[in-house]
Amino acid sequence: MIVRHTETSLPEPSVRFYRTIAFTFLILTVALLGVVIFITSKKATVTIISKEDSKSINLNVGVSALGGGEKIKGLVTTTIFALSEKYYPSGSKKMVGVAEGDVVIYNKSNTDQALVKTTRLLNSNGVLFRLSDRVNVPANGEVVAKVYADKEGSESEIGPSQFVIPGLNADRQRVVYAESKSKMVGGVRTVGILLESDVVGAKADYLEKVKKVALESLNSGGWEGMGKIAVVTSQNIKVDKEVGAEIDGFTVSGDSVLVVIGYDRLALTNLVSGEMSKKINIGSEKVLSVSGDPVPSIASYDLNGATAELLIRQEALVSLDPDASTLLPRSFAGKSKNEIERYVLGIDHVAGVDVKFSPSWIRKAPTVPDHIKVIVKSVK
Repeated sequence: MIVRHTETSLPEPSVRFYRTIAFTFLILTVALLGVVIFITSKKATVTIISKEDSKSINLNVGVSALGGGEKIKGLVTTTIFALSEKYYPSGSKKMVGVAEGDVVIYNKSNTDQALVKTTRLLNSNGVLFRLSDRVNVPANGEVVAKVYADKEGSESEIGPSQFVIPGLNADRQRVVYAESKSKMVGGVRTVGILLESDVVGAKADYLEKVKKVALESLNSGGWEGMGKIAVVTSQNIKVDKEVGAEIDGFTVSGDSVLVVIGYDRLALTNLVSGEMSKKINIGSEKVLSVSGDPVPSIASYDLNGATAELLIRQEALVSLDPDASTLLPRSFAGKSKNEIERYVLGIDHVAGVDVKFSPSWIRKAPTVPDHIKVIVKSVK
């Protein structure tokens, strides 16, 4: 018996089959590449306009001799201070007058020199003055004498000058001469009617000057380096002219009783700085500047106990911090324009926001923070 084997063979895939596979792979590759390009090309730019705002700190601070607790170290005392100040009427006018002043007359000779009243003194510019009274200048000596201008007007208001005495002979003029060391004044006078409003204004200014001058005088006895503040508790002052009088000036003078409080500047600054740090939102704010030293006012005082309480005010200029955690790109990832705008406008010190997506037809920010750019611009 003869056994025969029949061989069967599968048909080979056609070229068309391989072509289909290759084409499908190409489409998938292109699609994948498109997805990658789409994802990596998505970008967002968030431009934030921030504004500067002021922030006030109001703080009550106790002062005592020893300090400690919630008090700072300081001094509390009372003093009497005398002051005299010159003021001028508001409705004043200028009038021509005669300039006058003092000169020193020198005698470099070995004989006395007598000069009669109205003796002429002439400076190098030809401005003539006269002696107000008779004088006798001792040999090798000098005297101070009052002089007045020969002519009215501002031209005689000269500065320090050298004078010759024309009435003496040439040889004598070289050893007997005069010199002024300050400006001559009075060539023009200010004259006006003293009004009640002038007196009221002068008294208010006088009150502030009393406090200022009194505080400036306290620079020893433990007051060195201290911050100081004063309040006038009573005054006994007078005005030397009557309301309605025609005057060229008036004087306010008298005694004032003050309560003066000295305080440790550094301790006060540290307290205010600590209070300021509590007011600042670390997550979104930064301090641009602080307006000088803290401004104190006296809230109360106890002279018997040598204690006081100060009300402290401090102004600071603050703005949005560009490096704030609330502005990190991840805060905007995957959000729409409306969501980003609402979020940003809810942050303090924001004046406006502009959101741009790329490509322009996408509706949400990229989910990758590296593709989000945050720009903060400040306006005053």
